[in-house]
Amino acid sequence: MKTKMIVVSTLAVMVAAMPLAQAGHDNFPTYTAEADSFVIKAKVLSVTPIYRYITTNTPTQHCYKERVTHTSYNDGDRDGRMLLGGIIGGVIGNNIGHGKSRKGRALVGALIGSHVGSSIASRNAYSSQHTGYENRCETQHVSETKKQIDGYNVSYRFRGRTMTTQTPYHPGRRIKLNVNISPVID
Repeated sequence: MKTKMIVVSTLAVMVAAMPLAQAGHDNFPTYTAEADSFVIKAKVLSVTPIYRYITTNTPTQHCYKERVTHTSYNDGDRDGRMLLGGIIGGVIGNNIGHGKSRKGRALVGALIGSHVGSSIASRNAYSSQHTGYENRCETQHVSETKKQIDGYNVSYRFRGRTMTTQTPYHPGRRIKLNVNISPVID
């Protein structure tokens, strides 16, 4: 009976001790296939800007005043003087003499009168020049290149290791890291 008592007592102690034995294992979460993640900050060692160069062409109008000389011509009213000379010469030729040759004399008179009218117009013809300024404009394309920050190369320390990444912003003295933890299942 003593043996039974020892076995029963041992079993009772084991049953009572089981919750205590499992209590120590409550600190270890059970892992599933999903990863646990959290954010920590790491010390930034260096930040180097990444530059991109952008070139733009802008059309601009450049205007200036240019000195120009204009020449005006006056022909002395050549057409009017020739017409008037032809009429006067024709009338005179028609009135000189008698007979059948009046039309011929009128024609010769008109030709001589036109020539005299043209000669008078040539003596009265002149040209004049005047100088002034005119606005001139040209379109020119002005090319401008700008340097623009396109991001940053960041060097940081995590768990004793130096790592690098690129960020679209300057991280400051510390960079936020997203740490994902998942078990390695062999």
